[in-house]
Amino acid sequence: MEYYYVPNLNDDIVTLSQEEARHCVRVIRHVAGDAIVMVDGKGLWARGTILATTKDRCQVQVDERKIVENHRVLSLHIAVSPTKNRERVEWFVEKAVEVGIEKITFLLCDHSERLRVDMQRMERIAISAMKQSQSATIPEMDVLAFDALIQGMRNWEGDKMIAWCDADDNSVELADKDLLKNDVLLLIGPEGDFSKREIELAKSENFTEVRLGPKRLRTETAAIYGCCVINSKG
Repeated sequence: MEYYYVPNLNDDIVTLSQEEARHCVRVIRHVAGDAIVMVDGKGLWARGTILATTKDRCQVQVDERKIVENHRVLSLHIAVSPTKNRERVEWFVEKAVEVGIEKITFLLCDHSERLRVDMQRMERIAISAMKQSQSATIPEMDVLAFDALIQGMRNWEGDKMIAWCDADDNSVELADKDLLKNDVLLLIGPEGDFSKREIELAKSENFTEVRLGPKRLRTETAAIYGCCVINSKG
């Protein structure tokens, strides 16, 4: 059954947004009396009955609500430098939401080739992926400079990791790393990798160096690989 995004499901009668209503009525061709499923992006799932429709409007009676439990124990935060090719980072957002992620930070680094991110578009992609995967949650998303993120996580007590291409012999394969906490943060750099300054700053703030296998991966591939590996542990 199709999922529809309704940011506020607290009322007994809700109205779908124009975009969601058009899809419901014009594409799927639902009519009054049909049952649909709605999610609010914050973990609330609801089943409702369509009361009335027009071409651009759909009013729904909420019949049932429930909180969708997270089957994973861990909470995953990936901070990734946005790629020059916008479609690649959009692909990462789509797939990460489908796999499972709680927060995405678009990380502005010394070597970043893209310094602006269309957050409204990213939110639309995340919402679409949430509905496609029949989840009820979209991740928190923000944009931060590398130094600001590192400083902001100074007293954070979760697992903090940084992946970079030429990690030294003290690094560990991400697939082999035991997670000590349920909260996990993984940093993925730009195509030109993190600068030496950024790597040293992260290490000084107790970030663990990790490797992502023997191959050199594109930024978005590294990020989704990290997402999948960490999810397999949780």
